[in-house]
Amino acid sequence: MPRGHFTVGDVDALVPTLERIFRDVLQLRAALRGLENQLERANVRMSREELLESDDGPPEVRRAKALFRGYYEALADQLDCVRDMGGDVKDAETGLVDFPARRLGEEILLCWRLGEKKVGFWHPLEGGFAARLPIDQDVTRTAQPSD
Repeated sequence: MPRGHFTVGDVDALVPTLERIFRDVLQLRAALRGLENQLERANVRMSREELLESDDGPPEVRRAKALFRGYYEALADQLDCVRDMGGDVKDAETGLVDFPARRLGEEILLCWRLGEKKVGFWHPLEGGFAARLPIDQDVTRTAQPSD
């Protein structure tokens, strides 16, 4: 369920779940690429949309398309889990997620990436990964009575 503002502690508590989700995401993306390559070797060149919608072709192609759809749905489910927690997935390949937060009363985004054991960076709403700054004493670390 999406929520309002996160504290550093809130995001840190989510890191183990985020790590598990993005390990799964990376495996699913690799499986999808493998099936795309398999279909390409079978001279089946289709867009992702066609792979997700089409049920034609020889039995081995139909099986590969069915697997593709299953992996794709599982990937979407994993990314939906992150969104349901309140995160905004910026890059599924690197496991980059932003969480709304506050710093000195201003809206910011806490920025976590797969491999980081805790959230260590934030950036302004208009910024992105390149604008990341280290968490400082002005970033809300724990729940405040007014939140």
